[in-house]
Amino acid sequence: MVATASQVVTIIADDLTGACDTGCLFAGPGPVGVLAAPALTAADSCVITIDTESRALPPREAAAAIHAVARHLGERLAQGRVFKKIDSTLRGVAGVELTALLEHGPPFTGALVCPAFPAQRRVVRHGRLLVDSVPVHESAIARDPAFRVATSDVAALLAGGAAVIPLGLDDVRAGAEKVAHLLERHRGALVAADAETDTDLATLAEAALAAPGTLIAGSAGLGRALSRALGCEPPAVALPPGRARLVVVGSLHPASRAQLDALLAAGVPLVIADARGHGDPAAAVAALAAGRGALVASAAAPADREAVARHLAAAAADILERATPDLVAVTGGDTAYALIRALRPRRFDLVGAPADGLALGRLVLDSDGRSLSLLTKAGGFGAADLLATLLGGTS
Repeated sequence: MVATASQVVTIIADDLTGACDTGCLFAGPGPVGVLAAPALTAADSCVITIDTESRALPPREAAAAIHAVARHLGERLAQGRVFKKIDSTLRGVAGVELTALLEHGPPFTGALVCPAFPAQRRVVRHGRLLVDSVPVHESAIARDPAFRVATSDVAALLAGGAAVIPLGLDDVRAGAEKVAHLLERHRGALVAADAETDTDLATLAEAALAAPGTLIAGSAGLGRALSRALGCEPPAVALPPGRARLVVVGSLHPASRAQLDALLAAGVPLVIADARGHGDPAAAVAALAAGRGALVASAAAPADREAVARHLAAAAADILERATPDLVAVTGGDTAYALIRALRPRRFDLVGAPADGLALGRLVLDSDGRSLSLLTKAGGFGAADLLATLLGGTS
């Protein structure tokens, strides 16, 4: 597919799995380049997705990270559409980061914000963010250290910068023209919209495109709606063939631990990593060499997240030096970022989404073109059998 000017898109995310699960939705015009470390380049990509690694930063540092990215991108921000990927449960300091982007002035005149992701049962109703019909601050997400506010009120979760203007479901369902008019009326603000369905998100995407200068911010749910509106959505992609698949699980979210347990029940060999180091990878190397699956996972007990992610990545890199899997699947943003840093690829391109919440890409590892297929997944998504089913069994 040949890209058009309207399909030049820049996605800015605060963690790597978020950058990937949204970036892959825009791969229709061609591979989406991922910028996650200084060594990665994607200047020739029509669509790029950037990980600022700012979710866990204090507000001032998070704003500085956004300003640095905006300065680096220069005129690109004015050349096409900009989508600010935010967490569907509003972890991090999304309001501060959005305000930092608005402070750059043109091309942005205001922002339309909606974290809803109906496909993952995350909706905004009466200004409150719900996960599986439970207020987010009462859900499993609230146990994550990156979730800092004991509330489900979207306006409170976005506080810390520009004024937040609520947009109720009645206004959303009055149509894109009315929403666009309200966006024009509230320039300089964060207009926080309710949404319960993909149709609601489609209305919001249409309205934002009709209101020049609107910065669009949301989870992968709104990202998909924007991709469709721009004609960027790719067809579904299949995983590469072969059963030699290395699965790296760093997230402690109950969804990820259930997926890990399902793989362990299938007899997949496991290498454990914690804040002190990692276990012997010999069994994992042997399994991959025999065309079977292998696991690297963090210990279940909470510990120093950065140290654990570093040792998970080191274990995976050690295995990859001795075996060549058909696919590496990583769950958890910290872990995915640590793996990218450990492997130091020349570039990382996304080709599409095998399923909701999953992103398939290719790492180019060296100048000889040696590459590796990489699948990323955010920690909080998916049924217990997701990885076992999607990977076709790994034992």
